[in-house]
Amino acid sequence: MTMKKTIRLLLVLAVASTVSACGSSKKNFAMKVHSDPLGAYALMQVKYKGDENPEWIFLGPTPIVVDKSIKLSGASSVSLKVIRPGFFEQVKSWSIKDFKKEYSRTKKISWVPSLVEQ
Repeated sequence: MTMKKTIRLLLVLAVASTVSACGSSKKNFAMKVHSDPLGAYALMQVKYKGDENPEWIFLGPTPIVVDKSIKLSGASSVSLKVIRPGFFEQVKSWSIKDFKKEYSRTKKISWVPSLVEQ
């Protein structure tokens, strides 16, 4: 490969990399979910405009501290849910604006729900 073709290829790859990075609106968010009592299963849901029934993503048993990558483009809300047999499930939801505001203020999303026995 000639030097000219190599430089052209590198420029194309650099531009493609920059464009794909700019198009990606994913951001990592630190999340901390405890529950009272501990051992509930924590799940997360991100709703996007036009998707009325998105899946819940399993995060793990409480207590849990995790970084999650969330695509913000087109997102309307973020919800956390904890479930444990013998207890009512608890859900906390944020509009995407409030979610970003809380994260910018505290540098993490924290939630400690008190589970109620059935």
